[in-house]
Amino acid sequence: MENLCGIPAEKLPFEFMGLCLQEPMALVTNMVIAIICLVIYSKMKLAETNFQKNWKMFFLFFGISTFFSGFGHMFFYYTGVYGKYPTWTLGLISAFYAGKAMISLNVINSKLYKVLIRFLYVKFIVFIALALSLQSFVFVMADATISYLFFCMGFGIYYWRKGLKSFKYTIYAVLFLIPSIFIFTLQLNPHLWFNKEDLSHVLMATTIIFFYFGVIRLNQIDLEQLISTRKLKYVNK
Repeated sequence: MENLCGIPAEKLPFEFMGLCLQEPMALVTNMVIAIICLVIYSKMKLAETNFQKNWKMFFLFFGISTFFSGFGHMFFYYTGVYGKYPTWTLGLISAFYAGKAMISLNVINSKLYKVLIRFLYVKFIVFIALALSLQSFVFVMADATISYLFFCMGFGIYYWRKGLKSFKYTIYAVLFLIPSIFIFTLQLNPHLWFNKEDLSHVLMATTIIFFYFGVIRLNQIDLEQLISTRKLKYVNK
């Protein structure tokens, strides 16, 4: 069934002030994520290290991304896929900063850092070009998968094993995010008023909170000891 605007019923169409709107729950769940991100951003005003500064930028761009995402869903009748471009672009930028944050602790050697930072730039350019030119969210998902699985979870495990216990929260964050991939690909819709996107947004909100725990609970003393140990091993070589 469709409404007068021709929007499928599963999109929960409704009219307001003569406008053909849809997916009200997507607006609500996206706003929840946006508010969480921007509250966290405001709490990180005193970010001092590159690690904290990069995560702060992640929360900012991810929050703005989800803010636009809510309206991209609601006004899709008018904007079409072009209304998703700001969300996709900002989402790719936030993933870039998450990856950059994870390699900014001075624990890895400078050569590896340069390789990885270049990879992050190339990844961003390639995937944003593909996503916008081919108008496909698949490339945004591919970029997120690489950023969060390899950089956040991969380096999170590495740092945790090195004694930085706060990174267990970063790992938990990614574990909460992984089901979103299957929810989208398998089209798992629990309910008309709580579909695959709404469920994914709840998981994303949880992920954001755990990322924040991983940032604020990093023990600076343990980090400095790890860096000193690495430098000592390098000198002894």
